[in-house]
Amino acid sequence: MVFSGAVKVKTPISRSTVCSGAIALMLCCAEEAKSGNAFAASPQLVEFEAAPQALSSSHQQPGRERGEVLKEVLGDRLRGFLAKPEGDGPFPAIVALHGCSGLPEAVVQGASERAVSRGYVILLVDSFTTRSIDHTCTPDRYAAADIFTRTLDAYGALLFLARQPFVDAHRVAVAGASQGGMVTLSVAEERSIKLFINPKDLGFRAAIALYPGCGVVGARPSIPTLIIVGELDDWTPANDCARVLANWGNTGTPIQLVTYPGAHHAFDVEIFQPGKMMFGHWMEYNAEAAEDARRRIYAFLIDYLEK
Repeated sequence: MVFSGAVKVKTPISRSTVCSGAIALMLCCAEEAKSGNAFAASPQLVEFEAAPQALSSSHQQPGRERGEVLKEVLGDRLRGFLAKPEGDGPFPAIVALHGCSGLPEAVVQGASERAVSRGYVILLVDSFTTRSIDHTCTPDRYAAADIFTRTLDAYGALLFLARQPFVDAHRVAVAGASQGGMVTLSVAEERSIKLFINPKDLGFRAAIALYPGCGVVGARPSIPTLIIVGELDDWTPANDCARVLANWGNTGTPIQLVTYPGAHHAFDVEIFQPGKMMFGHWMEYNAEAAEDARRRIYAFLIDYLEK
């Protein structure tokens, strides 16, 4: 059972094939898929808008003075990759958020197949392409698509999924890695649902954040949340997550923090074997940590999307 508190994994873990890519980890291992959920067609490129932002009265005033009536700021046009199981559903769903280097199309097919094989619809959100962004991994690039902007992207994806007849809009999880994990924790805050126009009062059911930058997160998540980090991560330190978890306390929805001794940033990304420096930080694949994280993520999804 998922619980409030921290877990440090020290026991040996059996080795198995792990998908490359942080998003792919969440959806890995088709050989353990549920029976009867054959793969649908290849993931489809779709377009949708980030969630519209409501304007406060003070922001509306300049428009009124010009004779304009503005109550919202329309969201940016985005693209994503959508895949679903065969059948009419409605199915539970996952909104997947990429890190600061963007969404490599190489992971989209494998990630989609594995999610579908488990019985989930998946929408992998691309926050960069339509904004002509190559990455936001350095301080001079952060503002191109900041956490607030990408929080609206995540909710835009939720609104898009809610319009699909094959999606159960009340069983949708948000998941992200690195910067995507930071966005995930922002989405999980109770206040985030008030940031956009949401006539049907839709929200995410659960959140999964892989090695997010916990040093800059805000309020305690209001939905069940799983946070997974490497103890040797020099980009998004595990100690920051342990500290913020302690500050949040144990009152409220279940939050679990799992840390892996010996694991670095992007411990689930197979191409980082051997490890290498990127943007001034060490990246290194760790098969044992990746496999255990995959197991925990699926157990978490079963607990909160399928029960």
